[in-house]
Amino acid sequence: MEPFVAPFKFLPNSFGKLGTMKALIRSFLLSLAAVTLAGTAAFAKTPTDAMGPELWSEAMAARAVHANAVKNDRYMVVIDYRRHSSEPRFFLIDMESMTADEYLVSHGQGSDSDHDGIADTFSNISGSKMTSLGTFVTAETYYGKHGLSLRLDGLDEANSLARDRAIVIHGADYVYGGGKKIGRSWGCPALERAVAEEMIPRIAEGTLIYTRGPELDAKLYAQIVNQAG
Repeated sequence: MEPFVAPFKFLPNSFGKLGTMKALIRSFLLSLAAVTLAGTAAFAKTPTDAMGPELWSEAMAARAVHANAVKNDRYMVVIDYRRHSSEPRFFLIDMESMTADEYLVSHGQGSDSDHDGIADTFSNISGSKMTSLGTFVTAETYYGKHGLSLRLDGLDEANSLARDRAIVIHGADYVYGGGKKIGRSWGCPALERAVAEEMIPRIAEGTLIYTRGPELDAKLYAQIVNQAG
């Protein structure tokens, strides 16, 4: 004996009711999507919100000074070494959406000899294990002892030996959140491993990196400050 299946009957105005229901569902889903996007946008920071108007103005002036070196103009990086190493101070700016993402980044052992998380000494000298300041441009990638790494070329006197010193962006286990401070490099701006793996391919081959120290050196920043107004 076959199982009994009740026939589905269309009641008068069924199509109208179904159409109304579909319209309500569609309206609800659109509203939900709008709320979700609004929430996402609310958490996205502008460069000014992320780093402050003064530093962003300096960075844009540095970009203008070194415009000929910029080959990858989708992104720009700003590093504020005035901040403690436990704070996000590596800013990746999407130049199309004008939004900034923040990440942890290391400084050199020689720049923080007492390991208190604050970089207060900078150098361009090989073997110093210090961070260099100034404006850099990213170059080619390679795989080394730290995995995927990104070479940097210094564009100023203060960082002209960056390539010779092997100052590169790479991932490191000593860079992680939640602690009082992060580990130190030998002068490289090291990132969390997962961040480095994802970011390096995007910013390779011609992205400008502007770095700021605790004091504004007159010689190093004269052009930049003048253009920034």
